[in-house]
Amino acid sequence: MRSRTGGCLAHFALALVTSTSLAAKTPADKSIPDVFLEFVKPGEPGCTVGVVQNGALSHALAFGVADLERGKPLDTHSIFNLASVSKQFTAFALLLLEQQGKLKLDDPIAKHLPELAASSRGVTLRHLVHHTGGLRDYIELLTMRGRGDADGTTIHETMLALARQTKPNEAPGVEYDYSNTGYFLLGVVIARVSGQSLAEFSRQQIFEPLGMNNTSIVDRYPDGIAALARGYAKSGKGFAIDETGWEQVGDGQVHSDLHDLALWDENFYTAKVGDRALVDRMYEVGLLNSGKSTDYAAGLNVDDKRGLRWVTHGGSWVGYRSNISRIPSEHFSVIVLCNRADAETGSLANSIAEIFLKDKLGPAEPEEDEEESAPVAAEWQPGDLSRYAGAYFGEEANARCVLDERGGQLVLETCADGEELKPGKPGEFVTESGWLSLRFPSGGKDADSFIYHSPGLRGLPFNRIKEPLE
Repeated sequence: MRSRTGGCLAHFALALVTSTSLAAKTPADKSIPDVFLEFVKPGEPGCTVGVVQNGALSHALAFGVADLERGKPLDTHSIFNLASVSKQFTAFALLLLEQQGKLKLDDPIAKHLPELAASSRGVTLRHLVHHTGGLRDYIELLTMRGRGDADGTTIHETMLALARQTKPNEAPGVEYDYSNTGYFLLGVVIARVSGQSLAEFSRQQIFEPLGMNNTSIVDRYPDGIAALARGYAKSGKGFAIDETGWEQVGDGQVHSDLHDLALWDENFYTAKVGDRALVDRMYEVGLLNSGKSTDYAAGLNVDDKRGLRWVTHGGSWVGYRSNISRIPSEHFSVIVLCNRADAETGSLANSIAEIFLKDKLGPAEPEEDEEESAPVAAEWQPGDLSRYAGAYFGEEANARCVLDERGGQLVLETCADGEELKPGKPGEFVTESGWLSLRFPSGGKDADSFIYHSPGLRGLPFNRIKEPLE
């Protein structure tokens, strides 16, 4: 890939919304670049960062390249795909409709989406808001059918895939299980109830009233956003385009910049759109059936750490990473938007918050060591693996899986990307990490069907495709 890098690293902007001229430099003006220039090297994709204090975007800076091919630097008006940071806008739109008397959070999802009745029994809109609905993951359903990140997929295709499901992953309210499916479905509900697309409803009801003129929801490609930063992922010693044609909204697809997000952030204090009661509801965390808190409110994580309450959310999709971290008691927020898949935007936001609030933050909690998963122990001997080799089809998944025996190893293809399997519990084949498993009936004696299990797809049945007789 050809790239022009001249001057890109040195380019950063400092914008003050309260004045047309630059104010005197502060220690933070040096410290913020120190954080990002350590991460963003010359000629690389990078990040924009905004600090919002008492309603003003006091610092807005950009580091790195928006378009490697054109050699275009990022600036503070560069627009990014916000990925899952979008979920808070979906939740806000839903609460606006409730405020208007057009729905209730305790409505069953099947009231508005009757085609999901078989798999969503007992699931309410409130369950979806708090990630306790237990529904299967639409992203896994589509990738199982061979859809890649760069492919085009549509809202209609996704609804058809979810309508095929006859069961959930688990009963509603039993566990917190972060769900893109839930927020995608909330977006569909908003569209059906309002009679507008989520993109149009949000533009009229949220973005335009707040003056967020550079913000939109992309539900069709090409998007035509002139200021859009291209998304990238590391490839060898450089970077390659990492973008998507997926058109699902609700769980993602809001596109915005630092300046518009500062306006959105301030609405949590002024309630210019909605009212105080609605904004307060955005902070109400969900509860499991057991009464345990999920610590997840309406598209927002609410957490007490270092002596202060933090309201945060990150986003991660193809070559984009994002984070908004708010500390309401200090009327302070950090916004980090990056066009590279290796950016840890939450950590970057924490580093910026440390610069400004180090005297108010308590000691950092010690990091917990990640437990390495123990290798899955084999509890049975399957014998001749060729018995399990062949093609299988799942009606609910509407997908084909192929098991191949290669030199004493069973490999899952077509519905997965060459996952190597080994014996686990009796009748079960699992990946090394245990993330994915195939469970054959009768302790593995019956090789004509299996149940597919993964974190997002629990209990999908597959049956062997019988070869036609010659």
